[in-house]
Amino acid sequence: MKKIIAMSALGAALLLGGCKKFLDERPFNQVPLADFYKNRYDVEAAVAGMYSGFQQEMVGKDQYTEKYMYWGEYRSDNFDRFLIYTKDFVDEVVLNSLTPTNQFSDWTGLYSVIGRANNNIKYIPLTATLDPLLTPAMVNSYLSQTYALRGMSYFYLVRVWGDAVVRLEPYESLDAVADEPRVAKDKVINEVIIPDLQKAYDLVKKGDKPVVFNIGEAAICATMADVYMWKKDYPNAIKWIKLLFAAKGPTGALYTGASELNLQPSATWKNMFTAPASSMESIWSIHWDYQKNGCACMQTSWTSNNKQISIDEGIYGTWFQPQVAVATRTTDIRPRQTADVFFGGTKPNRDRFVKWYPTAANPIAADPWPASNQLLPVYLTMYRLGDIYLLYAEALNATGDLPNALKYLNYVRKRAVVPEYLPTDPLVSNQIAMENAILNERQLELFGEGKRWFDLVRTNHVKAVMDPILKRRQTAAGNISAPGFLNPEHKVYWPLHRNVLNSNAKLNQNPGYTD
Repeated sequence: MKKIIAMSALGAALLLGGCKKFLDERPFNQVPLADFYKNRYDVEAAVAGMYSGFQQEMVGKDQYTEKYMYWGEYRSDNFDRFLIYTKDFVDEVVLNSLTPTNQFSDWTGLYSVIGRANNNIKYIPLTATLDPLLTPAMVNSYLSQTYALRGMSYFYLVRVWGDAVVRLEPYESLDAVADEPRVAKDKVINEVIIPDLQKAYDLVKKGDKPVVFNIGEAAICATMADVYMWKKDYPNAIKWIKLLFAAKGPTGALYTGASELNLQPSATWKNMFTAPASSMESIWSIHWDYQKNGCACMQTSWTSNNKQISIDEGIYGTWFQPQVAVATRTTDIRPRQTADVFFGGTKPNRDRFVKWYPTAANPIAADPWPASNQLLPVYLTMYRLGDIYLLYAEALNATGDLPNALKYLNYVRKRAVVPEYLPTDPLVSNQIAMENAILNERQLELFGEGKRWFDLVRTNHVKAVMDPILKRRQTAAGNISAPGFLNPEHKVYWPLHRNVLNSNAKLNQNPGYTD
Protein backbone atom coordinates (compact mmCIF):
# COMPACT_ATOMS: atom_id res chain seq x y z
CA MET A 1 0.00 0.00 0.00
CA LYS A 2 2.85 2.35 0.82
CA LYS A 3 4.26 1.77 -2.67
CA ILE A 4 0.91 2.47 -4.31
CA ILE A 5 0.50 5.71 -2.37
CA ALA A 6 4.05 6.71 -3.26
CA MET A 7 3.51 6.00 -6.94
CA SER A 8 0.27 8.00 -6.91
CA ALA A 9 2.11 10.96 -5.42
CA LEU A 10 4.91 10.46 -7.92
CA GLY A 11 2.51 10.83 -10.80
CA ALA A 12 2.10 14.51 -10.05
CA ALA A 13 5.78 15.10 -9.49
CA LEU A 14 7.26 13.20 -12.39
CA LEU A 15 5.21 14.89 -15.06
CA LEU A 16 7.20 18.00 -14.22
CA GLY A 17 10.44 16.36 -15.31
CA GLY A 18 10.25 16.91 -19.05
CA CYS A 19 10.26 20.01 -21.19
CA LYS A 20 7.89 22.63 -19.78
CA LYS A 21 5.55 22.91 -22.72
CA PHE A 22 5.78 19.35 -23.95
CA LEU A 23 4.20 17.91 -20.83
CA ASP A 24 0.90 18.25 -19.00
CA GLU A 25 2.13 20.29 -16.07
CA ARG A 26 0.80 20.52 -12.54
CA PRO A 27 1.52 23.21 -9.91
CA PHE A 28 4.98 22.94 -8.41
CA ASN A 29 3.65 23.20 -4.85
CA GLN A 30 1.87 19.82 -5.06
CA VAL A 31 4.77 17.40 -4.62
CA PRO A 32 8.22 19.00 -4.76
CA LEU A 33 10.68 16.48 -6.13
CA ALA A 34 13.14 17.04 -3.31
CA ASP A 35 10.38 16.10 -0.84
CA PHE A 36 9.58 12.88 -2.64
CA TYR A 37 12.93 11.12 -2.99
CA LYS A 38 13.47 10.27 0.67
CA ASN A 39 13.98 6.49 0.87
CA ARG A 40 14.39 3.23 -0.99
CA TYR A 41 10.63 2.85 -1.52
CA ASP A 42 10.39 6.26 -3.15
CA VAL A 43 13.17 5.28 -5.53
CA GLU A 44 11.49 1.98 -6.39
CA ALA A 45 8.27 3.85 -7.09
CA ALA A 46 10.12 6.40 -9.23
CA VAL A 47 11.77 3.70 -11.34
CA ALA A 48 8.43 1.90 -11.65
CA GLY A 49 6.82 5.16 -12.77
CA MET A 50 9.49 5.60 -15.44
CA TYR A 51 8.91 2.09 -16.79
CA SER A 52 5.15 2.61 -16.62
CA GLY A 53 5.38 5.71 -18.80
CA PHE A 54 7.35 3.83 -21.45
CA GLN A 55 5.01 0.83 -21.21
CA GLN A 56 2.00 3.04 -21.85
CA GLU A 57 3.70 4.61 -24.86
CA MET A 58 4.30 1.19 -26.37
CA VAL A 59 0.98 -0.53 -25.55
CA GLY A 60 -1.25 2.54 -25.60
CA LYS A 61 -3.31 4.36 -23.00
CA ASP A 62 -6.54 3.73 -24.92
CA GLN A 63 -7.85 1.13 -27.32
CA TYR A 64 -5.85 0.80 -30.55
CA THR A 65 -3.17 3.38 -29.66
CA GLU A 66 -0.11 1.13 -29.52
CA LYS A 67 2.86 3.20 -30.67
CA TYR A 68 5.02 0.06 -30.60
CA MET A 69 3.17 -0.93 -33.78
CA TYR A 70 2.22 2.42 -35.31
CA TRP A 71 5.85 3.56 -35.24
CA GLY A 72 7.50 0.20 -35.93
CA GLU A 73 5.11 -1.79 -38.13
CA TYR A 74 1.96 -0.17 -39.50
CA ARG A 75 3.73 2.07 -42.02
CA SER A 76 5.46 -0.99 -43.50
CA ASP A 77 4.50 -3.74 -45.92
CA ASN A 78 3.42 -5.99 -43.03
CA PHE A 79 0.07 -4.32 -42.34
CA ASP A 80 -2.64 -2.45 -44.20
CA ARG A 81 -5.92 -0.79 -43.26
CA PHE A 82 -9.04 -2.87 -42.70
CA LEU A 83 -11.31 -1.31 -45.32
CA ILE A 84 -14.56 -1.93 -43.41
CA TYR A 85 -13.50 -0.15 -40.23
CA THR A 86 -10.76 2.19 -41.37
CA LYS A 87 -10.25 5.60 -39.76
CA ASP A 88 -8.69 8.75 -41.21
CA PHE A 89 -5.61 8.55 -38.96
CA VAL A 90 -5.06 4.93 -40.06
CA ASP A 91 -5.47 5.84 -43.73
CA GLU A 92 -2.73 8.44 -43.28
CA VAL A 93 -0.37 5.83 -41.85
CA VAL A 94 -0.83 3.08 -44.45
CA LEU A 95 -1.12 5.42 -47.46
CA ASN A 96 1.92 7.54 -46.54
CA SER A 97 -0.17 10.70 -46.24
CA LEU A 98 0.70 11.67 -42.66
CA THR A 99 -0.37 15.05 -41.33
CA PRO A 100 0.66 17.04 -38.23
CA THR A 101 -2.74 16.31 -36.67
CA ASN A 102 -2.24 12.53 -36.64
CA GLN A 103 -2.35 11.47 -32.99
CA PHE A 104 0.72 9.28 -33.37
CA SER A 105 2.88 12.20 -34.49
CA ASP A 106 2.92 13.52 -30.91
CA TRP A 107 6.21 12.90 -29.10
CA THR A 108 5.01 14.19 -25.71
CA GLY A 109 4.84 10.76 -24.08
CA LEU A 110 8.48 10.00 -24.78
CA TYR A 111 9.52 13.31 -23.25
CA SER A 112 7.50 12.42 -20.18
CA VAL A 113 9.57 9.24 -19.84
CA ILE A 114 12.74 11.27 -20.37
CA GLY A 115 11.61 13.75 -17.74
CA ARG A 116 11.10 10.95 -15.23
CA ALA A 117 14.52 9.56 -16.08
CA ASN A 118 16.10 12.98 -15.57
CA ASN A 119 14.54 13.16 -12.11
CA ASN A 120 15.88 9.71 -11.23
CA ILE A 121 19.39 10.50 -12.40
CA LYS A 122 19.52 13.60 -10.21
CA TYR A 123 17.70 12.39 -7.11
CA ILE A 124 18.50 8.70 -6.69
CA PRO A 125 22.11 9.36 -5.61
CA LEU A 126 20.86 12.02 -3.18
CA THR A 127 18.31 9.58 -1.74
CA ALA A 128 21.12 7.13 -0.98
CA THR A 129 22.55 9.64 1.48
CA LEU A 130 19.25 9.61 3.40
CA ASP A 131 18.39 5.91 3.49
CA PRO A 132 21.05 3.28 4.31
CA LEU A 133 18.73 0.59 2.94
CA LEU A 134 19.40 2.01 -0.52
CA THR A 135 22.75 0.31 -1.07
CA PRO A 136 25.37 1.31 -3.65
CA ALA A 137 24.48 -1.82 -5.64
CA MET A 138 20.82 -0.76 -5.74
CA VAL A 139 21.75 2.77 -6.77
CA ASN A 140 23.92 1.47 -9.62
CA SER A 141 21.17 -0.89 -10.78
CA TYR A 142 18.46 1.76 -10.78
CA LEU A 143 20.70 4.32 -12.45
CA SER A 144 21.75 1.79 -15.07
CA GLN A 145 18.13 1.09 -15.96
CA THR A 146 17.35 4.80 -15.97
CA TYR A 147 20.19 5.77 -18.32
CA ALA A 148 19.27 2.86 -20.61
CA LEU A 149 15.59 3.78 -20.78
CA ARG A 150 16.41 7.43 -21.40
CA GLY A 151 18.72 6.33 -24.20
CA MET A 152 16.00 4.10 -25.67
CA SER A 153 13.46 6.94 -25.51
CA TYR A 154 15.82 9.23 -27.44
CA PHE A 155 16.49 6.37 -29.88
CA TYR A 156 12.76 6.23 -30.64
CA LEU A 157 12.69 10.00 -31.09
CA VAL A 158 15.56 9.88 -33.59
CA ARG A 159 14.10 6.96 -35.53
CA VAL A 160 10.58 8.37 -35.71
CA TRP A 161 11.21 12.13 -36.10
CA GLY A 162 14.91 12.56 -36.83
CA ASP A 163 16.16 15.70 -35.08
CA ALA A 164 14.99 16.04 -31.46
CA VAL A 165 14.97 18.45 -28.54
CA VAL A 166 17.51 17.42 -25.91
CA ARG A 167 16.91 17.95 -22.21
CA LEU A 168 19.11 16.09 -19.75
CA GLU A 169 18.21 17.92 -16.54
CA PRO A 170 14.94 17.97 -14.58
CA TYR A 171 12.60 20.84 -15.28
CA GLU A 172 12.10 22.29 -11.79
CA SER A 173 11.48 25.98 -12.19
CA LEU A 174 9.04 28.10 -14.15
CA ASP A 175 11.96 30.41 -14.82
CA ALA A 176 13.84 27.70 -16.71
CA VAL A 177 14.07 28.05 -20.49
CA ALA A 178 11.21 26.08 -22.01
CA ASP A 179 11.54 26.69 -25.75
CA GLU A 180 14.46 24.73 -27.17
CA PRO A 181 15.44 24.04 -30.78
CA ARG A 182 15.89 20.56 -32.16
CA VAL A 183 19.33 18.98 -32.20
CA ALA A 184 20.59 17.14 -35.30
CA LYS A 185 19.78 13.44 -35.12
CA ASP A 186 23.40 12.34 -35.53
CA LYS A 187 24.43 14.57 -32.65
CA VAL A 188 21.65 13.13 -30.48
CA ILE A 189 22.92 9.63 -31.22
CA ASN A 190 26.58 10.44 -30.62
CA GLU A 191 26.27 12.80 -27.67
CA VAL A 192 23.18 11.53 -25.85
CA ILE A 193 22.10 7.99 -26.77
CA ILE A 194 25.48 6.27 -26.94
CA PRO A 195 26.84 7.99 -23.79
CA ASP A 196 23.65 7.08 -21.90
CA LEU A 197 23.90 3.45 -22.94
CA GLN A 198 27.61 3.38 -22.12
CA LYS A 199 26.87 4.72 -18.63
CA ALA A 200 24.15 2.11 -18.25
CA TYR A 201 26.56 -0.65 -19.21
CA ASP A 202 29.30 0.66 -16.89
CA LEU A 203 26.85 0.67 -13.96
CA VAL A 204 25.11 -2.66 -14.54
CA LYS A 205 26.43 -5.65 -12.61
CA LYS A 206 27.94 -8.06 -15.12
CA GLY A 207 27.01 -11.72 -15.08
CA ASP A 208 23.76 -11.32 -13.13
CA LYS A 209 20.63 -13.26 -14.01
CA PRO A 210 18.33 -10.46 -15.24
CA VAL A 211 14.65 -9.77 -14.80
CA VAL A 212 13.35 -9.93 -18.36
CA PHE A 213 11.02 -6.97 -17.83
CA ASN A 214 13.91 -4.70 -16.79
CA ILE A 215 16.75 -3.39 -18.92
CA GLY A 216 19.65 -5.58 -17.86
CA GLU A 217 23.14 -6.22 -19.19
CA ALA A 218 22.07 -8.00 -22.38
CA ALA A 219 19.28 -5.51 -23.10
CA ILE A 220 21.77 -2.65 -22.90
CA CYS A 221 24.09 -4.49 -25.31
CA ALA A 222 21.20 -5.20 -27.69
CA THR A 223 20.14 -1.56 -27.71
CA MET A 224 23.69 -0.38 -28.26
CA ALA A 225 24.13 -2.83 -31.14
CA ASP A 226 20.86 -1.59 -32.65
CA VAL A 227 22.05 2.02 -32.39
CA TYR A 228 25.33 1.21 -34.12
CA MET A 229 23.45 -0.68 -36.85
CA TRP A 230 21.37 2.48 -37.34
CA LYS A 231 24.65 4.41 -37.72
CA LYS A 232 25.97 1.72 -40.08
CA ASP A 233 28.94 1.35 -37.74
CA TYR A 234 29.17 -2.41 -38.15
CA PRO A 235 32.41 -3.10 -36.23
CA ASN A 236 30.94 -1.50 -33.11
CA ALA A 237 27.66 -3.34 -33.61
CA ILE A 238 29.61 -6.61 -33.74
CA LYS A 239 31.51 -5.65 -30.59
CA TRP A 240 28.29 -5.11 -28.61
CA ILE A 241 26.68 -8.27 -29.93
CA LYS A 242 29.68 -10.26 -28.72
CA LEU A 243 29.30 -8.61 -25.30
CA LEU A 244 25.66 -9.68 -25.34
CA PHE A 245 26.64 -13.29 -26.08
CA ALA A 246 28.74 -13.20 -22.89
CA ALA A 247 25.77 -12.07 -20.77
CA LYS A 248 23.13 -14.18 -19.04
CA GLY A 249 19.49 -14.53 -20.00
CA PRO A 250 16.45 -14.73 -17.69
CA THR A 251 16.93 -18.48 -17.21
CA GLY A 252 20.43 -17.90 -15.85
CA ALA A 253 22.18 -19.42 -18.88
CA LEU A 254 24.66 -17.50 -21.04
CA TYR A 255 23.32 -16.47 -24.43
CA THR A 256 26.60 -17.77 -25.94
CA GLY A 257 25.50 -17.23 -29.55
CA ALA A 258 27.18 -20.44 -30.68
CA SER A 259 24.41 -22.08 -32.72
CA GLU A 260 20.66 -22.52 -33.13
CA LEU A 261 20.74 -24.48 -29.87
CA ASN A 262 21.01 -21.20 -27.99
CA LEU A 263 17.67 -20.13 -29.46
CA GLN A 264 14.30 -21.18 -28.09
CA PRO A 265 13.65 -24.72 -29.43
CA SER A 266 11.33 -25.09 -32.42
CA ALA A 267 8.77 -27.06 -30.43
CA THR A 268 8.38 -24.24 -27.88
CA TRP A 269 8.94 -21.22 -30.14
CA LYS A 270 5.78 -19.56 -28.79
CA ASN A 271 7.17 -19.46 -25.24
CA MET A 272 9.21 -16.37 -26.09
CA PHE A 273 5.96 -14.45 -26.37
CA THR A 274 3.73 -16.19 -23.83
CA ALA A 275 6.30 -16.86 -21.07
CA PRO A 276 9.39 -14.71 -21.76
CA ALA A 277 10.75 -15.05 -18.22
CA SER A 278 11.29 -18.75 -18.81
CA SER A 279 12.63 -18.47 -22.36
CA MET A 280 16.34 -18.90 -23.04
CA GLU A 281 16.00 -16.49 -25.97
CA SER A 282 14.34 -13.54 -24.24
CA ILE A 283 16.36 -10.37 -23.66
CA TRP A 284 13.85 -7.64 -22.80
CA SER A 285 10.06 -7.76 -22.87
CA ILE A 286 7.27 -5.43 -21.76
CA HIS A 287 4.71 -6.97 -19.42
CA TRP A 288 1.13 -5.72 -19.73
CA ASP A 289 -1.03 -7.33 -17.03
CA TYR A 290 -4.80 -7.31 -17.56
CA GLN A 291 -5.47 -7.46 -13.82
CA LYS A 292 -3.42 -4.30 -13.17
CA ASN A 293 -3.67 -2.34 -16.40
CA GLY A 294 -6.86 -3.50 -18.10
CA CYS A 295 -7.07 -4.84 -21.63
CA ALA A 296 -4.00 -4.57 -23.85
CA CYS A 297 -6.34 -3.44 -26.57
CA MET A 298 -4.00 -3.22 -29.53
CA GLN A 299 -4.88 -3.79 -33.16
CA THR A 300 -2.91 -7.03 -32.86
CA SER A 301 -4.44 -8.11 -29.55
CA TRP A 302 -7.20 -10.48 -28.53
CA THR A 303 -10.10 -8.06 -28.82
CA SER A 304 -13.37 -8.05 -30.67
CA ASN A 305 -13.47 -7.33 -34.39
CA ASN A 306 -13.90 -3.82 -35.82
CA LYS A 307 -10.14 -3.36 -35.92
CA GLN A 308 -8.77 -0.78 -38.33
CA ILE A 309 -5.61 -2.75 -39.20
CA SER A 310 -5.12 -6.09 -40.94
CA ILE A 311 -2.19 -8.00 -42.38
CA ASP A 312 -1.21 -6.70 -45.80
CA GLU A 313 -2.55 -8.80 -48.66
CA GLY A 314 0.93 -9.22 -50.16
CA ILE A 315 2.60 -11.05 -47.29
CA TYR A 316 -0.68 -12.68 -46.34
CA GLY A 317 -0.96 -14.27 -49.75
CA THR A 318 2.65 -15.46 -49.91
CA TRP A 319 3.30 -16.51 -46.29
CA PHE A 320 0.06 -16.99 -44.36
CA GLN A 321 -2.52 -18.08 -46.93
CA PRO A 322 -0.60 -21.21 -48.03
CA GLN A 323 -0.91 -22.57 -44.47
CA VAL A 324 -4.70 -22.93 -44.80
CA ALA A 325 -4.61 -26.00 -47.04
CA VAL A 326 -2.58 -29.13 -46.34
CA ALA A 327 -1.48 -29.29 -49.98
CA THR A 328 0.19 -25.86 -49.84
CA ARG A 329 1.27 -25.81 -46.20
CA THR A 330 4.99 -25.27 -45.59
CA THR A 331 7.22 -26.61 -42.84
CA ASP A 332 7.73 -23.11 -41.44
CA ILE A 333 6.58 -23.13 -37.79
CA ARG A 334 6.05 -19.37 -37.62
CA PRO A 335 3.05 -18.28 -39.74
CA ARG A 336 0.57 -20.63 -38.03
CA GLN A 337 1.69 -19.27 -34.66
CA THR A 338 1.67 -15.64 -35.78
CA ALA A 339 -1.78 -15.18 -37.35
CA ASP A 340 -5.04 -17.12 -37.30
CA VAL A 341 -5.05 -19.03 -40.60
CA PHE A 342 -7.51 -21.71 -39.52
CA PHE A 343 -10.56 -19.77 -38.38
CA GLY A 344 -13.62 -21.88 -39.15
CA GLY A 345 -11.32 -24.25 -41.01
CA THR A 346 -11.89 -22.35 -44.27
CA LYS A 347 -12.11 -18.66 -43.39
CA PRO A 348 -8.74 -17.21 -42.37
CA ASN A 349 -8.81 -13.71 -40.92
CA ARG A 350 -6.16 -11.12 -41.74
CA ASP A 351 -7.03 -9.11 -38.62
CA ARG A 352 -6.48 -11.92 -36.11
CA PHE A 353 -2.95 -11.89 -34.74
CA VAL A 354 -2.16 -14.74 -32.33
CA LYS A 355 1.58 -14.35 -31.73
CA TRP A 356 1.20 -13.03 -28.19
CA TYR A 357 -1.21 -15.76 -27.06
CA PRO A 358 -0.85 -19.46 -26.12
CA THR A 359 -2.47 -20.98 -29.19
CA ALA A 360 -1.40 -24.41 -30.40
CA ALA A 361 1.67 -24.77 -32.58
CA ASN A 362 -0.53 -26.26 -35.30
CA PRO A 363 -4.01 -24.86 -34.59
CA ILE A 364 -6.94 -26.76 -36.04
CA ALA A 365 -9.81 -25.54 -33.85
CA ALA A 366 -12.75 -23.94 -35.62
CA ASP A 367 -12.48 -20.92 -33.34
CA PRO A 368 -9.24 -20.54 -31.33
CA TRP A 369 -10.50 -17.23 -29.93
CA PRO A 370 -12.23 -17.82 -26.57
CA ALA A 371 -13.34 -14.55 -25.02
CA SER A 372 -11.38 -15.33 -21.86
CA ASN A 373 -8.12 -14.91 -23.74
CA GLN A 374 -8.51 -11.13 -23.75
CA LEU A 375 -7.89 -11.35 -20.00
CA LEU A 376 -4.43 -12.83 -20.53
CA PRO A 377 -1.28 -10.75 -20.03
CA VAL A 378 0.54 -9.51 -23.12
CA TYR A 379 4.33 -9.49 -23.37
CA LEU A 380 5.73 -7.26 -26.09
CA THR A 381 9.20 -8.28 -27.22
CA MET A 382 11.72 -5.47 -27.32
CA TYR A 383 14.74 -7.68 -28.03
CA ARG A 384 15.39 -11.41 -28.28
CA LEU A 385 18.27 -13.54 -29.46
CA GLY A 386 16.78 -14.41 -32.87
CA ASP A 387 16.61 -10.69 -33.61
CA ILE A 388 20.25 -10.30 -32.56
CA TYR A 389 21.39 -13.29 -34.66
CA LEU A 390 19.95 -11.61 -37.74
CA LEU A 391 21.46 -8.23 -36.85
CA TYR A 392 24.77 -10.03 -36.36
CA ALA A 393 24.44 -11.68 -39.77
CA GLU A 394 23.74 -8.28 -41.32
CA ALA A 395 26.75 -6.67 -39.64
CA LEU A 396 29.03 -9.56 -40.62
CA ASN A 397 27.83 -9.36 -44.20
CA ALA A 398 28.47 -5.61 -44.28
CA THR A 399 32.08 -6.19 -43.18
CA GLY A 400 32.59 -8.80 -45.91
CA ASP A 401 32.30 -11.92 -43.74
CA LEU A 402 29.70 -13.73 -45.85
CA PRO A 403 30.40 -17.25 -44.50
CA ASN A 404 29.63 -16.29 -40.91
CA ALA A 405 26.74 -14.09 -41.99
CA LEU A 406 25.24 -17.13 -43.72
CA LYS A 407 25.86 -19.23 -40.62
CA TYR A 408 23.79 -16.97 -38.35
CA LEU A 409 21.08 -16.52 -40.95
CA ASN A 410 20.81 -20.29 -41.22
CA TYR A 411 20.64 -20.73 -37.44
CA VAL A 412 17.36 -18.81 -37.49
CA ARG A 413 16.07 -20.68 -40.54
CA LYS A 414 16.96 -24.05 -39.05
CA ARG A 415 15.03 -23.26 -35.88
CA ALA A 416 12.09 -22.14 -38.04
CA VAL A 417 12.20 -25.54 -39.80
CA VAL A 418 12.76 -24.12 -43.27
CA PRO A 419 15.54 -25.13 -45.69
CA GLU A 420 18.93 -23.59 -44.96
CA TYR A 421 20.69 -21.63 -47.69
CA LEU A 422 23.68 -23.20 -49.39
CA PRO A 423 26.70 -20.94 -50.02
CA THR A 424 26.17 -21.40 -53.75
CA ASP A 425 22.55 -20.23 -53.64
CA PRO A 426 22.17 -17.04 -55.73
CA LEU A 427 20.01 -15.60 -52.95
CA VAL A 428 23.06 -15.36 -50.65
CA SER A 429 26.00 -15.48 -53.05
CA ASN A 430 27.06 -11.81 -52.71
CA GLN A 431 26.71 -8.95 -50.24
CA ILE A 432 23.67 -7.37 -51.84
CA ALA A 433 21.84 -10.66 -52.17
CA MET A 434 22.77 -11.62 -48.61
CA GLU A 435 21.53 -8.30 -47.23
CA ASN A 436 18.18 -8.83 -48.97
CA ALA A 437 17.93 -12.40 -47.70
CA ILE A 438 18.60 -11.28 -44.12
CA LEU A 439 16.09 -8.44 -44.39
CA ASN A 440 13.48 -10.84 -45.77
CA GLU A 441 14.15 -13.28 -42.93
CA ARG A 442 13.78 -10.50 -40.37
CA GLN A 443 10.37 -9.67 -41.84
CA LEU A 444 9.16 -13.22 -41.22
CA GLU A 445 10.93 -14.02 -37.97
CA LEU A 446 10.07 -10.69 -36.32
CA PHE A 447 6.64 -10.15 -37.85
CA GLY A 448 4.62 -7.85 -35.59
CA GLU A 449 7.49 -7.18 -33.17
CA GLY A 450 7.86 -3.49 -33.93
CA LYS A 451 10.92 -3.85 -36.19
CA ARG A 452 9.93 -3.88 -39.86
CA TRP A 453 9.59 -0.15 -40.56
CA PHE A 454 12.83 0.66 -38.77
CA ASP A 455 14.58 -2.13 -40.70
CA LEU A 456 13.45 -0.67 -44.02
CA VAL A 457 14.62 2.81 -43.04
CA ARG A 458 17.90 1.60 -41.54
CA THR A 459 18.85 -0.38 -44.67
CA ASN A 460 17.63 2.27 -47.15
CA HIS A 461 15.02 -0.11 -48.54
CA VAL A 462 11.94 2.05 -47.95
CA LYS A 463 11.56 3.32 -51.51
CA ALA A 464 12.22 -0.04 -53.19
CA VAL A 465 9.89 -2.00 -50.92
CA MET A 466 7.12 0.49 -50.22
CA ASP A 467 6.73 2.28 -53.57
CA PRO A 468 4.89 -0.53 -55.42
CA ILE A 469 2.86 -1.42 -52.34
CA LEU A 470 1.81 2.17 -51.75
CA LYS A 471 0.84 2.56 -55.42
CA ARG A 472 -1.39 -0.51 -55.09
CA ARG A 473 -2.97 0.82 -51.88
CA GLN A 474 -3.36 4.34 -53.24
CA THR A 475 -5.01 3.07 -56.41
CA ALA A 476 -7.41 0.95 -54.36
CA ALA A 477 -8.23 4.05 -52.30
CA GLY A 478 -9.22 5.96 -55.46
CA ASN A 479 -6.05 7.96 -56.01
CA ILE A 480 -5.66 7.64 -59.77
CA SER A 481 -2.21 9.25 -59.85
CA ALA A 482 -0.90 6.83 -57.16
CA PRO A 483 2.35 8.68 -56.41
CA GLY A 484 3.82 5.85 -54.34
CA PHE A 485 6.49 6.76 -51.79
CA LEU A 486 7.51 10.36 -52.38
CA ASN A 487 10.66 11.94 -50.99
CA PRO A 488 11.97 8.96 -49.02
CA GLU A 489 14.74 11.06 -47.53
CA HIS A 490 12.04 13.17 -45.83
CA LYS A 491 8.89 11.09 -45.54
CA VAL A 492 10.60 8.27 -43.66
CA TYR A 493 10.14 10.53 -40.63
CA TRP A 494 6.85 11.49 -39.03
CA PRO A 495 5.69 15.11 -38.91
CA LEU A 496 5.71 16.89 -35.57
CA HIS A 497 2.23 17.17 -34.15
CA ARG A 498 0.68 20.62 -34.41
CA ASN A 499 0.23 20.86 -30.66
CA VAL A 500 3.94 20.21 -30.17
CA LEU A 501 4.85 22.92 -32.68
CA ASN A 502 2.49 25.37 -31.00
CA SER A 503 4.10 24.64 -27.64
CA ASN A 504 7.65 25.54 -28.64
CA ALA A 505 8.38 28.54 -30.83
CA LYS A 506 11.85 27.23 -31.66
CA LEU A 507 10.66 24.02 -33.29
CA ASN A 508 10.60 23.52 -37.04
CA GLN A 509 8.44 21.05 -38.95
CA ASN A 510 10.05 18.11 -40.74
CA PRO A 511 10.57 18.66 -44.50
CA GLY A 512 7.73 17.49 -46.69
CA TYR A 513 4.96 18.41 -44.25
CA THR A 514 2.98 21.60 -43.76
CA ASP A 515 2.36 23.08 -40.33
